[in-house]
Amino acid sequence: MNREELRNEMYAELKKSYGEGARFRDGQEEVILGVLEGKKSLVVQKTGWGKSLVYFMAAKILRKQGKGFALIVSPLLALMNNQIESAGKLNLCVKTVNSENSDEWSKIMDDLKDNKVDALIISPERLSNEDFRERLNQLGEKIGLFVVDEAHCISDWGHDFRPDYRRIVNVITSLPSNIPVLATTATANDRVVEDIKAQLGNDIQISRGGLMRESLAIQVVRLASKPERMAWLAKNIKDLPGTGIIYCLTVNDCILVDSWLRYNDIRSECYYAGLEKDSKAETVNRFMRNEIKVLVATVAFGMGFDKPDISFVIHFQKPGNIVSYYQQIGRAGRSLENAYAILMCGGEDDDINEYFIASAFPTEDLMNEVVETTANHDGLKLGDYEKFLNMKRGKIEKCVKYLEVNGDIYKENGLYYKTPRPWAPNLEKSEKITAIRREELKQMDEYTRIQGCYMEYIAKCLDDPTAVKCGKCSNCVDHPLIDEEISAEDIAQASRFIKERFDVIEPRKYWPSGIRIDDKNKILESYLCSEGRVLSNYGDGGWGKAVAEGKYRQGHFSDELVEASCNLLRSFVQEKQIQWVTSIPSLRHPELVKDFAKRLAAKLGLPYLEVLAKTQDARPQKELNNSNLQWKNAYESFEARGEIRNGNVLLVDDMVDSKWTFTCCGYMLRKQGSGEVFPFALASSAGRNGDD
Repeated sequence: MNREELRNEMYAELKKSYGEGARFRDGQEEVILGVLEGKKSLVVQKTGWGKSLVYFMAAKILRKQGKGFALIVSPLLALMNNQIESAGKLNLCVKTVNSENSDEWSKIMDDLKDNKVDALIISPERLSNEDFRERLNQLGEKIGLFVVDEAHCISDWGHDFRPDYRRIVNVITSLPSNIPVLATTATANDRVVEDIKAQLGNDIQISRGGLMRESLAIQVVRLASKPERMAWLAKNIKDLPGTGIIYCLTVNDCILVDSWLRYNDIRSECYYAGLEKDSKAETVNRFMRNEIKVLVATVAFGMGFDKPDISFVIHFQKPGNIVSYYQQIGRAGRSLENAYAILMCGGEDDDINEYFIASAFPTEDLMNEVVETTANHDGLKLGDYEKFLNMKRGKIEKCVKYLEVNGDIYKENGLYYKTPRPWAPNLEKSEKITAIRREELKQMDEYTRIQGCYMEYIAKCLDDPTAVKCGKCSNCVDHPLIDEEISAEDIAQASRFIKERFDVIEPRKYWPSGIRIDDKNKILESYLCSEGRVLSNYGDGGWGKAVAEGKYRQGHFSDELVEASCNLLRSFVQEKQIQWVTSIPSLRHPELVKDFAKRLAAKLGLPYLEVLAKTQDARPQKELNNSNLQWKNAYESFEARGEIRNGNVLLVDDMVDSKWTFTCCGYMLRKQGSGEVFPFALASSAGRNGDD
């Protein structure tokens, strides 16, 4: 077919699926024609432009011509579900292979062989699966179009680089040269575009549109403390139209803000990576149906959630770079003429972002340890590394994935082995990327201080040649879009809320993977700790700061902390029929927790008994980074001795993170005849950074 015939076919399909008045947006027609002519194309267009229509329309016409199925690599399950819904309008049969439908894989593969599927959507992680790669190789000749969605993930220089995307380049190079390749993204500056070109081939054609978000009105609100920002939210959220998102940098802040909004009778739910799958899905469904006012989320609520009527996006803290900030605010106002993007800046923002930057790439030392451990063993499961390496599981996974994609280790039958290739870290590259991340953070900081148009600044940072003043942001109109004044009384109420709220310490129910005690990996119910309490989050604006002050500066916890703990625990102690108090011992600071626990016991009117002993000067738990080592350290360092009463006991410590110290000491107390063990800690340091 010539170009005119292809164009006529495209418009016929468009009108059949979307109505007689349907028209392609600027740029869509040219990209589809390029794909149909077998060209490589990179599309850089803002969210809502219609990138999925482009590849589904191309797939539709290619299928009508008798060509193979479209293989679409997409990073998130939610994105896959939206894409399947979108493809339905063109009457395409689209299937997905992902972690949640493994029971359907064989049937889907058979349908692909039998030419019954028009498009297959997979995650990049699927390409790391040996069995899937082998099946995909068998289907290679049946692929008619290869699509890379969210293509910025290919680039090391992008804000959201994912090692599994590296495998995509290898797949593309193995495809016959006549198979068209389409890469799409809404967030790529010149540096990322050039990197994508270098990886996919300089013959790639680029379709680039303007990135201005005409519906957005932006305001920056500088409020240093969490109580100030919380007070601002409580004052203003109810008056904002429609539904929206509040982004937080950490899980703890996500939970805190959600709790605060609920306390203020604002319908809110929170979303982060650690939530149960079903809970996540139901939360998203309620948000999509406008049954809640606000979704409080970490970056886990990211690409792929297409809700066109979001009327505001608020950042509780400053993100680490303009690109991810642009992507997040771009979720608002897709089908609205006016929507708000409010950025709040606080004192802790840069500390959190610095943590993200420092932990983004595994260090040379960590990589060396993983390579050496792999070389010294004849095949390791992923979980085995925790026995030999003092690394968090997430770090181990990052190192293993990087090294596997890089060709330094390989996986066979579920076990990892060292390849013959000599290991040499590319330190220059990782240092350069880290330096870029720090420059991006400075750019974000500059953004919060500019006097000119916010949207124009963002578009210029993204190398958009069409950048102009928006005429809608608070700087353009020269006054706040939403009042920034908050009363001292409202701030005080938010401070009291932080101080008065507490978190629950959920008991661990299993020993670490591979560990069996009493001949079981599951902790026997009669030896489990019960649900405990924690007064604060370490270092936070409530009691968390007082805990940090007492632990590291004064060497003594204040009477104020005793009073606050007593207020929290008084009814809890009565309800749970707690009869005595003990504490976790320390050789380094023997009086710190013991003195606090004694004063707390006296205030509660309970006896204090010293029945736990530290048997060796082991490493502090905070220096150990995975469950296997933390459990071993606690299990081998304590013992229960002396007068252990059979009544329920309050087990006191200053800090809780992994919960292994409480779990092991509680187990020992119960095994020696105590009643139920209820942990209590002054502060939690879990989930302080990142989307845990």
